[in-house]
Amino acid sequence: MIIDESLLTNTDLLEYWNITKGNNKTRLTEQDIYSMGIIVKCVDVIPISTSAFFLTDAYVDIEANGVTYISSPDFLDSSFSTVTEKKDINNNGTSFKVANVQQSYLSMALNGTLNNAKVNIYMTILNPANGVVLSHIRYFTGYIDGFSTDINPLEGKNELTININSTWKKLDQTQRVLSSTSVHQSVHQGDKFFDLIGVVQSSQIWKS
Repeated sequence: MIIDESLLTNTDLLEYWNITKGNNKTRLTEQDIYSMGIIVKCVDVIPISTSAFFLTDAYVDIEANGVTYISSPDFLDSSFSTVTEKKDINNNGTSFKVANVQQSYLSMALNGTLNNAKVNIYMTILNPANGVVLSHIRYFTGYIDGFSTDINPLEGKNELTININSTWKKLDQTQRVLSSTSVHQSVHQGDKFFDLIGVVQSSQIWKS
């Protein structure tokens, strides 16, 4: 369960549900909470060379874990990652689109300042009675892989799509080289045969 068990019997959430739905529940389901309209997204953007900034699609700024997330309710669309655990690692990235992008953010994106910046995405549950954060769960971490823009001053259109690679980016690039020695030595302890990869006949392709 992603949602904390204590939220299913939270007094404020139960009262809000019963008022809006006309029920008399004493315990919510996880699906009930998803359907209440009290979940927002919070995003940490942590560039390599400049200060981090924190955004949320809530209508007002919110505080979570000592961080102030600035309201940016112009997140238009999202397609969040899925990670499937099998015998290998599947890397499915994610992206989100922002409209009415502030000029400062747009400049940072287009001049490369945000390239490879770390991004954390959180599912944040707000108390409908007072807007206080009840839960702040990180469910995606990745690195900015690139941007695409759609700007048309005549139509007043200003959109930025941010593409994010998953936290397994490094494995995508070099996973066979990284894993060969450790996998081989797990069966043949101390045998350093695969340490020769990239040293002996480096022009050839090694597979294991």
